[in-house]
Amino acid sequence: MTDQQLWSAALLRVRSEYEALCDDLRLELSGLAHEIFLLKSRHQQLISSFDAERICADCKGECCRFGKHHFTLVDLLVYHSLDRDLFDPSFGNPCCPYHGSSGCQMEPGYRPFNCIIFICEQLENLLEDGVKVEINRIETELRRIYSEFDRLLGNRFANGLLITCQRALDSGLPLFNY
Repeated sequence: MTDQQLWSAALLRVRSEYEALCDDLRLELSGLAHEIFLLKSRHQQLISSFDAERICADCKGECCRFGKHHFTLVDLLVYHSLDRDLFDPSFGNPCCPYHGSSGCQMEPGYRPFNCIIFICEQLENLLEDGVKVEINRIETELRRIYSEFDRLLGNRFANGLLITCQRALDSGLPLFNY
């Protein structure tokens, strides 16, 4: 199965299992998804004040290399929970399948955990101590919320979406074991 075929299968499988969840659980996941979105957006706001867009544009996504497995099932659930349209990855892109001609195809609040928390040395050297403390607090809170998804759905989703779904397909087991 190609990466594109696996991506399509994963989207169908996750949507099907997500829609089968009870309303109370979907509501709880939606609240957590909204928290993730707000925290990631705040993180981006903090680093943007230090010229992150220019630094990243000059770099052209060096930190994005090998990003195929950064997008997790939790990241997909954030899209589903907040009823957002999903981007179309390009698995032939040598940089990252989620990277387009103008950079990341995802708004900052929807980007994968790994992509959000990574701060290159050049940018980190510009950050003030108070901002570093706030960024660390955001990372800690994001880790807590991602773990809450694992707990509520009875599975570990730290691996990329493609890996997680391939394992579920191979084993015949559901993604959600709540």
